[in-house]
Amino acid sequence: MFALFYFEAGADLYGWHIEARSLYFSAAFFMVENFYDNRTPRLYRSVQDDVYGPWTIDYPPTKDEIRCPVPESVGHELERLQSRFVEEWLFFKNDLHIEAELAAYAAHDMPAQEVNIRSKRLARLQKTGNTWIYMPPGIDLNVVQLLRKYWRLSEKVPGH
Repeated sequence: MFALFYFEAGADLYGWHIEARSLYFSAAFFMVENFYDNRTPRLYRSVQDDVYGPWTIDYPPTKDEIRCPVPESVGHELERLQSRFVEEWLFFKNDLHIEAELAAYAAHDMPAQEVNIRSKRLARLQKTGNTWIYMPPGIDLNVVQLLRKYWRLSEKVPGH
């Protein structure tokens, strides 16, 4: 599973990304500096799923940790949007009170993974082969391509 949200601020992008593979998932905040500029973009990512913790630069790649490059007001907005996004779209296998979600998945013969899309949102997805996709109007696929190409998975988290 690959899910994200982002918003634009001038030439920069700010967002949150989660990717699940097998029994692990990785979640982090990100910033793409100069995305809508004629300069080379820089992809910053929080090392863990903490907007105020250490960050790193995935593109151009570096191993150094840096302080959060996100302005404080943007950090607050990222946290608010991330909380709302998770609440509306995702559930985790170890969350409390997910019996209805698990029953809905079982009724569709779908196994629950570590991170899942809420059953009420499944109808919004379109199935193409083995892939289920939902893209809101106006999404810039270049953002998705940049993240898929340069994102280095942050700390893998077993369970939640």
